[in-house]
Amino acid sequence: MMAEEGGECPVQAQAAAVASSTGQELSPRANAKGKRRSDKKEQSCKLRYVFIFPHYRCVYQDVRRKRPPKRLSQRPNDIYVNRNSDFSGQLARSHKLLDQGAQELFIHGLGAAIHRAINLALQLKETSSHSLEVSCTTSTVELVDDLEPLDDESDFKTQTRPSSAIHIRLYKTPPPATPTQNKTTPTQSKTTPTNTTGPTLASVSTGKRPM
Repeated sequence: MMAEEGGECPVQAQAAAVASSTGQELSPRANAKGKRRSDKKEQSCKLRYVFIFPHYRCVYQDVRRKRPPKRLSQRPNDIYVNRNSDFSGQLARSHKLLDQGAQELFIHGLGAAIHRAINLALQLKETSSHSLEVSCTTSTVELVDDLEPLDDESDFKTQTRPSSAIHIRLYKTPPPATPTQNKTTPTQSKTTPTNTTGPTLASVSTGKRPM
């Protein structure tokens, strides 16, 4: 694309070939115009290959391979949500675990999947037949990426980057107890009081004064 040093400009050569085929000679003005075009074209080619291409090569010299994040645990009641997970399938699985007797569930979301984890927890609380309470915590997870070079001269590298994570705990709460009313009445004593000061019935009937 660029004209070699000491060689003829391709634009001028093409114009000269056209002129020779038609039998006309190039005017000085047309010759200067073709030279200016070739100079601009040569300058743009130099800028393209000397400045722009090394800049992009420097940016894209490594291929990034993202490692999968480490999972905290592998318990049956742990649900890990990502951007490609089936929302309806995870919701049905959560309902099944609660119906089978699970007392609590743990929903984990990382990075862009945080809003999906929150939505899953809220939908589960609204649609579940059990009374559930929500407890939420956040953390920062260190992710590792592998940098693979495109050329054989560079070495393989690793790069760590932080990412936000959310952990939602849903647990069952016991139903409120209904108050019971005691209908038992206290027993009344039917004992007759004894009069120790006044005359007794026997003394009145006999006419004797009590001692």
